[in-house]
Amino acid sequence: MCGIAGAFSNAVKSFDVELDLSSVLSRLARRGPDGQGVSRGRGWVLGHRRLAIIDINGGSQPYEDRSGYVISYNGELYNYRDLREELQAAGQIFATRSDTEVVLKAWMAWGPNCLARFNGMFAFAIYDPHRDSLFLARDHLGIKPIFYHAGQSDFHFASSMAALLAFKDIPAIADPVGISHYLATTHIVMGARTLVKGVRSLEPGTWIEVKRGFADNPAKPVRYWLPADQLSDTMSFDAAAAQTRALVNDSLCRQLISDVPVGGFLSGGIDSTIIASQAKRMSDHFSNTYSAGYQEDSFAGETYNEWSYVREAAAIPGMRSKEIVLKGSDFYDDWRFLVAEKGQPLSTPNEVGIYRLAMALREDCVVALSGEGADEVFGGYTEVLSSVMDFERARQQSPLAVGVGQADSAVLKSKYGVDQFNSLLDHYLRVFTLMKSETKFGLLRPDWKEVLRGDEALVLYHHERLEAMKDLTPFDAYSRLLLEKNLQSLLFRLDSSTMAASVEGRVPFTDPRLVNLLSSLPDHYKVVFSRDSGDAGLGKLLLRAAFADIVPATILNRRKMSFAVPFRRWFAGPLRDLVESQLRENPWAKAWLQTESVDFILTKLDEPAYGIMIWPLLNLCLWQEAMGISWEPNA
Repeated sequence: MCGIAGAFSNAVKSFDVELDLSSVLSRLARRGPDGQGVSRGRGWVLGHRRLAIIDINGGSQPYEDRSGYVISYNGELYNYRDLREELQAAGQIFATRSDTEVVLKAWMAWGPNCLARFNGMFAFAIYDPHRDSLFLARDHLGIKPIFYHAGQSDFHFASSMAALLAFKDIPAIADPVGISHYLATTHIVMGARTLVKGVRSLEPGTWIEVKRGFADNPAKPVRYWLPADQLSDTMSFDAAAAQTRALVNDSLCRQLISDVPVGGFLSGGIDSTIIASQAKRMSDHFSNTYSAGYQEDSFAGETYNEWSYVREAAAIPGMRSKEIVLKGSDFYDDWRFLVAEKGQPLSTPNEVGIYRLAMALREDCVVALSGEGADEVFGGYTEVLSSVMDFERARQQSPLAVGVGQADSAVLKSKYGVDQFNSLLDHYLRVFTLMKSETKFGLLRPDWKEVLRGDEALVLYHHERLEAMKDLTPFDAYSRLLLEKNLQSLLFRLDSSTMAASVEGRVPFTDPRLVNLLSSLPDHYKVVFSRDSGDAGLGKLLLRAAFADIVPATILNRRKMSFAVPFRRWFAGPLRDLVESQLRENPWAKAWLQTESVDFILTKLDEPAYGIMIWPLLNLCLWQEAMGISWEPNA
C-alpha cells in the first residue's frame, strides 16, 4: 500500500528530465512513510512512497525490470502467489517476493488482459520501453484511487488530488459542474469528472495507455470489467447462501496475507462482526479490533455509539477490542487536516472518525480489515431500494386510477414532494440527491444558474447512466448505481482516512467474485419488502443466512445503523462561530453565495435539517482555504 505519482511527456524533447518530484511525493508521505523512490528516463518519470506490507526488505519501488519495464504500484494483489507460480511455469524469473513484481511480469506476459486475472486492490503505472508508452490501471471496484491531468506538454498522475496539484503546471481551478454535483451528492467525482478543471479520476475497472503525441490524439480510458448482469434463476437460496459463505471466507483468507500485523474495524453491525469473527477463526495473528463512538449519546433521533453491540460482537475467545471515544473538540482540526491531506472536500463527517480509528489501530497494526461494501453488494440500503416500489406505485396512478388509496398519495408527497414522477430519472434525482437543484440555486448567486445551464450536465450524466441500464429492472439499476457511485465514494473515504494514518484498509466484501454472484441473483434473495410504503423492509438476506450460526442473533436481526456524527449539534453549539466566519468571510462563500441565503441559514443552525446543506458548503470553504482553489466559474 503506497502512494504513486509521475509524468509522461507529449514529446520527448519537450520534457523536463530534471523534473523535481520532491514536493509531489511529500504530499504522499503519510501514504508511504517507509521509503521513497524515483525512476526516470527520456520523457517520463515515476515516483513512489512506500508503506511496507509484503516483502519488507525486497519490495522497494519504483521497480525496474532488467528488460527496461518500470512500475510504480499502489495496492495488494491477493492472488499474487498463484499468478507467480503460473508465470514461473511459463519461464519468468523473479528477483523479489513482492506482489509488485508479479503485477509487472503479468503485464509483460499478458498485457491489459492480465487485469482480468487479478484479485486485489490496485492503482499502478507502468512505463513500456518497447511501446514508449505509459500504462495506468485501477482495480475493479475502485478501492485504490488515481487522478490524472493531460496538458498540452505533459501528462501527470498521482494517488491523491493534493499530490497531483503539487505539480506546478496544473492549475487549481474549480470545475463548476463538479462543484454542483458535490453540493447535490457530496461525491467528489461524477464519473471521471472531478472538482478541478481538467483533472480526471481513472474510473474503477478501467485502464488507459498514454502515448507520445497525446495532445493531438488523446488517450481514452478502456473499461475492462463490469459486474455481471446475467440473472441466475437456477440456484436455490440455500445454495446461494452456501456459495456466499464460501466466497466471503475465501476473500477474507486471501486478505489476511501480510508480513505486518493485521487488525480490524468493529462497529457492532453484521458486516464487521462477520469479518472480525471469521478472521479470528482463520488466523491467530488477527486478534485486535477497534471501535469508535462519540461521547454524545443521541441528538435529533441519531445515536452516536454502538458500544453494547460492539461488546457482544467482540466476545469471541482470544479477541481483544479497543474502544476509542471520539471528542467533539478534535473534530474541526481533524476535518481541516483531512481536507488538506487529500486535497479535496470530505464526503461525510464520519471520515474524521475513521481517521481517528485508524490512528488508534496504527499503534498496534498496519493493516485494517473493514466491512465496507457489504451494503452495496448485498442490498443493505433498503430505504433507497424500497423507493423503487414507490416509483412503480406512482407510475400506476392517474386521475382515473381505480384502487389507489389516498394514503399512498399522501405518503409519496411526504417523501418526495410529489405523488407522480415524470420518469425514472425524475425519481432517481429525488432519491439520490441530498441538495435539490432548486435549493442549490437558491443559495448560489444568479450567474451560477447561467454557467450551469440549470444543472444540464448533471442531469445529462445521470440520464446517460440510467439509459445504459435500460434493460435492467429499476431495482437492479438502482443496485448497480449504488455499487458504481455510492461504493466508490465510500471507498474514497476509507482510503483517504486510513492512509492519512499510514494504515492499509482492506475490504473483503468487494471481491469481484462476490459482486458477480450477487449481481446475477434474483432481487428477493437480497431484500424483502413490505407492501406498506412506509416500511423499508429487510436487506442483506443472503449474508444473514450465510452466517446465521456465527453472528449473535441480536446483531443478526438489527436494522442498519450508520456511523453517525453529532456535527449538526456542534454547528449550532461549539462550532457556531467557525461556521459563521467561514460562510461570511471565506473568499469562495463571499463570491458565490447569496448574502441573504447565508443570513437565513445562520438563523437555522438549531434545526437538524439544515446540517445536510451546511456540511458541503463548509467543506468547499475549507478546501479553498487549504488548496488555494480559484473559483472563477468562467475560468
